[in-house]
Amino acid sequence: MDDGITPEAARDALRSAANASQRLRARARWASTKLVVFGVSIGLVTAGVGLIESRLLKAAVFAAWGAMVVVMTVWERGRLVHLAGTRRRISPYWGGTFALYGVALAVGAGQTTGDLAYWLPASVIVSLPMLIGAYRERRA
Repeated sequence: MDDGITPEAARDALRSAANASQRLRARARWASTKLVVFGVSIGLVTAGVGLIESRLLKAAVFAAWGAMVVVMTVWERGRLVHLAGTRRRISPYWGGTFALYGVALAVGAGQTTGDLAYWLPASVIVSLPMLIGAYRERRA
């Protein structure tokens, strides 16, 4: 049965679909950017919580975190392209980061305030799940 579709038309349609897919993926890369921003900032918050002794400065760290969350939420609402399964893929990275944050606080709170040898590695470890997730999401 001849539908009147030429091989050239079929190639053009496939090329057009591939271009559309590439544009979609490029516009959906915002999820990896979000993970990088949150990963770095939770690492900074972890370091701040452990290294800063002043309650006022600690409050400023959390205020800055809150402001960053608001800015990122507003920024994310402007991202209209989502890859299928993004939320399912990135949820474990969020969970891992916040679980490690809780462990870092539970182990280090009170005993190691101001101890660079504890809080700097802890802040890197806390950041790792989101940074790994950003790398993997960029490649998705």
